[in-house]
Amino acid sequence: MESTTMTKATPVLVDEMPTLLVAARDDGENKNAPELVAQEASVVAFATHLPATEYITEPSACQIADEPAQNESGKEKAAADVAAHVLATEFATEASACQIELAPTLEQIEREIATAAQKRIEGCLREMNETRARIERERNARDLALKAAQERVSTLRADLDGLASARATMERRAQTFLAGDLLKATLEKIRLAFNVRQLELEDALAVAGAEVEEMQTEIQAALISDALELQMAEQGLEQLEAAAPDVANTVRLAASAQENIAAALQAVKEGHLRDADVLLEKARAGNAELAQIAEVEQQVARAKRNLLARDLTARMNAQADQIGGVRRIRKLMDEAAAAGVANQVARSARRALQTAREAASARYEQAIPIADHLASEGFVPVIGDGRIEVWKEISRNGASAHTPHIVGWTLDRVMLLREGSWKTETPHVPVTRQMLPERVQRSRWFKQHTARGAAPTE
Repeated sequence: MESTTMTKATPVLVDEMPTLLVAARDDGENKNAPELVAQEASVVAFATHLPATEYITEPSACQIADEPAQNESGKEKAAADVAAHVLATEFATEASACQIELAPTLEQIEREIATAAQKRIEGCLREMNETRARIERERNARDLALKAAQERVSTLRADLDGLASARATMERRAQTFLAGDLLKATLEKIRLAFNVRQLELEDALAVAGAEVEEMQTEIQAALISDALELQMAEQGLEQLEAAAPDVANTVRLAASAQENIAAALQAVKEGHLRDADVLLEKARAGNAELAQIAEVEQQVARAKRNLLARDLTARMNAQADQIGGVRRIRKLMDEAAAAGVANQVARSARRALQTAREAASARYEQAIPIADHLASEGFVPVIGDGRIEVWKEISRNGASAHTPHIVGWTLDRVMLLREGSWKTETPHVPVTRQMLPERVQRSRWFKQHTARGAAPTE
C-alpha cells in the first residue's frame, strides 16, 4: 500500500522579494527540498536583479570577465549562491573593495583646520582694524567740529561783551561832531541799532551754545557706542585666538610685519640697536619680505660698526698720554681690525698713538738720570713706561771645584711714577733669577755692567 504524502505551502517573506515556497512532508521526508530551494532561489535572484540589470550591457569594474562553464548540478548551487549574495548585500553597510577611498591623515585635517582658522582670524583682525580706524576718523571729525563750534561761541561772546564799549565810543563821536536835533536823532539811531545787534548776537550765541552742548552729548554717546563696538570686535577676535593660539600668533606677526620693519628702521636712526634687533626678529617671524629684512639687517650691521668705531675712538683718545697708553692703543687697533672698522678709526688711532708715544718718551727721559745713578751704585736698572726695575747681582760658592761660585740676580726694588713723582716699592717676596729676562739684557745699563767686567749671565 502506497503511503500518501501531504504537502503544504509555507510563506517566507524577505523585504519586497517574491514569496519563497518550501514543500515539506508531514512524515519528515524531504527528498526534493534542495531542488525546490534552488529553483525558487533562481526565480528570486532573477526577479531581484531584473530591474537593475535590464539596460546594463557591460560588466562592472569588479566583475570577473571569464566565468567558468557550469554543468546541470552546478547551476543549482550557483543559483543558491546568487540568492545568498543578494540577501547578504541587501543590507550591507560597508563599501565594497572597489569603493574603498583613502582616509585623510591627521596632518591633512590639521592643516585644513589651521587654514580655515587663519582665514577667520585674518578677516576678524582686518575688520577690527578697520573698525578702529573708522572710529578714529569719526572721533577726529567730531573733535574738529566741536572745536569750530566752540571757537564760534567764543567769537560771539567776545562780540557781545564788546558791544557796550563800541556803543559808548560811537556815542562820544556823535556828541563831538553833532549837536541839537541831529545829535538827538543820531543817538536814538545808535541806541536802536545796538539794541538790534545785541539781540542778534544773543540769539546767535544761544544757538551756537546749544549746538556745542548737542555736539558734546553726541560725542559722549559716540564714545560709549564706539567703545562697545570695539569691545565686541575684540572679544570676537579673542575667542578665535583662544581656539587657535599658534595660528593667531602667526597672523598677528604677519599683520604687524610691515610695522615692525618701519619701527626697526626708526630705531636704527635713533641709535636703539637692541630694539631694532628685537623688531627685526618679529618681522622675520611674521614672514616679511626678504628684501626688506635684508635691507634692515644691512643698516643694523652698518650702525653697529659705526657705533663700535665711535666707541673705540673714544677709548683711544681717553687718557692717551697716561702710563701704558701705547700698549692700550695698539690693543684697541687690533680689536678694530678684527671687527672690520680699522679704516674708520685709523686717523684717530694715529693721532692717539702719537700722543701716547710722546708722553712715554717724556717719561723715559725723566727716568734716565735715576737709572744712571742706580747704575753707578752697581745696580742694573731697566726702564719701562713709568716704571724702573732695579736688579742686583748676587753670587754664592758652588758645590764643586768645577763651579767655584754661581752668579744670580735678584729684584732689589721697583720705582713707579705716580702723580709726577717716583715712588719706591720693595717686593714682598724675593724675586731671584739665574738669568735676567731678555728685556733687562737689552737695557743699555746691563751692557755697561757687563762691559765693566761683571760676571756673564748664562
